[in-house]
Amino acid sequence: MAETIVMVLTAMLIGQVALSVPVLLIKQSTRAYRIPLVVFLSACGVLALNAIVPVVIPDWYQAYTVIGFPMLFVLCPALRLYIEGITTHKSRTLYKLNPKKFVLLWPAIVVSSIIATLPSQQHRALFVTDEIPTGLHAVVLAGAMLALICAWLVECGLTIVVLIKHLMVFRTELKAHYSNLDDPRIFATKRLIFMAMCIWVLALSCAFLSSLFGHAILTLSAEILTALILTWSLTFFAMQQTTPLLIPALDNEVDRVNALDKPSSQDTLNKYHKSALDKDRSARIVKKVTSAMQDDKLYLDADLTLQKLSDASGVSANYLSQVLNETLKVNFFDFVNHWRIEAAKARLLASKDSVLHIALEVGFNARSSFYKAFKKETGLTPSEYRRVGK
Repeated sequence: MAETIVMVLTAMLIGQVALSVPVLLIKQSTRAYRIPLVVFLSACGVLALNAIVPVVIPDWYQAYTVIGFPMLFVLCPALRLYIEGITTHKSRTLYKLNPKKFVLLWPAIVVSSIIATLPSQQHRALFVTDEIPTGLHAVVLAGAMLALICAWLVECGLTIVVLIKHLMVFRTELKAHYSNLDDPRIFATKRLIFMAMCIWVLALSCAFLSSLFGHAILTLSAEILTALILTWSLTFFAMQQTTPLLIPALDNEVDRVNALDKPSSQDTLNKYHKSALDKDRSARIVKKVTSAMQDDKLYLDADLTLQKLSDASGVSANYLSQVLNETLKVNFFDFVNHWRIEAAKARLLASKDSVLHIALEVGFNARSSFYKAFKKETGLTPSEYRRVGK
């Protein structure tokens, strides 16, 4: 019964990968930054066959291990490249699968070629019955595989660290370009990164605890079911990500803009030193932006972005970003929220409308984000402010 469940779940996982890969590649506009994800899912599909091949076609299991073993070392760099691609606007990161990122894949291919030359009895002892290898050939192979697996576990840990770092940087980047972080695409991207982190936390936890207690923590069917759910979730949120949130730009411009989006520091000031903006031009830009926000009430647009403000004010997005960070000492997200909160403060005192109605009226998309921004700006909740004001 358990074996049947494993076979069914494995077939579902492989079927999901087989259906997802063509869908992810169908649009040319999204194909470039989805290629690493397709590579990741394809590797998952190949690895999932490990539960089927030795049962259904055991004679082909050695050939499968030759192909399947290197696939394990594709997972970390492929997923990392995909997350980097959707959380950055560097074109070189977005459109290229850098072979240098696949550090462990190349020695794994060498080990795989040795597996291909292994006598069938020794292969069965090493991969099927888990017997102690005999003979120099098998001992060297087992040692090399053990070393690579240990290195892979380290790589998994580093992948989690990298994903957390990218999530933090990504949030900063979003605040430099968007005024609404409740956008469905942003939500999907955050969940995408979260699911990626869950995959590697699960992989590391299972490997560590299984080694610690000397037996598998999860049954094979539980492992495959968990992998099926996580892979489905990853694919589901990836399909909602129809375009990169941070549009790719020329790398030299991106490096400069990234510097502008970070909080002020001596390093940032040194990078500003090459900017063509002086104090007079910065002051004129501030006046233009203030006029656009005050007269045109652009903050009422819930989907206002840095590019929209740039188009309305006639100031380039790069200069606008620099002025916000250097002159006004705020990012775009906080700048727009300041105008929205000021408008909300007047409405809270002048009307009896509900807090949610006022939040939506001034440009917020959610009650929670309005409360958070209002508390940050005034130190009070909207209800407290209304009560104190009266």
